[in-house]
Amino acid sequence: MKVFHYINFLMIFIFLIVICIFEETLVSSTLTLVQDECYKIENAIANKQSLKEMDIVLLVDNLEFDWIENESKLCYLVNHASIKELSYEISHLKSYLATDKIEDFKASLDAIKIYCHNYLHFMGANVHNIL
Repeated sequence: MKVFHYINFLMIFIFLIVICIFEETLVSSTLTLVQDECYKIENAIANKQSLKEMDIVLLVDNLEFDWIENESKLCYLVNHASIKELSYEISHLKSYLATDKIEDFKASLDAIKIYCHNYLHFMGANVHNIL
């Protein structure tokens, strides 16, 4: 009978490991996608004097679309309060784009990149997350 208890414990432990790896993969791929979109936007505005150009607008729309599409998936895995800052900063990007405030736009873009970088830094599958 003790063998079945050990087998059950092992199955539960393996199941938890798989869940943690799935969580880490989904969250890190989503945040890496957002971070890559931010780098594309940053390269597009490097030598521009105005934000009201079609390529920049499309890049910001792509960023917003990707984030909205993936945010609902992340809410099941991560505390929503932890990731809503990205939603706020993306909405700030849209408003700065409409008012053509380049410095504020860059600051908001940097805040998104810093948030993604910091969250990717401490997110990961480890024994502490499993237990």
